[in-house]
Amino acid sequence: MLYYYSLFSVFAIICYLIVIDKNVADYIVLQIKFLGVQLKRAWWLINFHPKNPISRWNFERRIQKMTRQLEKDLNLDTKDLTDRKD
Repeated sequence: MLYYYSLFSVFAIICYLIVIDKNVADYIVLQIKFLGVQLKRAWWLINFHPKNPISRWNFERRIQKMTRQLEKDLNLDTKDLTDRKD
C-alpha cells in the first residue's frame, strides 16, 4: 500500500509542478521524445550493425534469395563462378 501512496505522491507533485510552471511540462515532453529517440537508435544499432551475427545472417539470406531469383529469371547458372562450397 505504501508503494501506491508513494507513486501517487510523486505523480501529484509532478502534476502540481506542471500546472504551476509550463517549463516543467515542456521538459517532460522533451524527455519522453529523447527516450523515444534513444530506443529507436538502439533498435537500429541492434538490427543493422555489421558485426551482429543475426543481422549479417539475415542480410546474406536476402542476398542469396535475390541471387537465386535472378538466376531463375535470367536462366543463368552461376554456381561455378564462386569459390564458395555450398
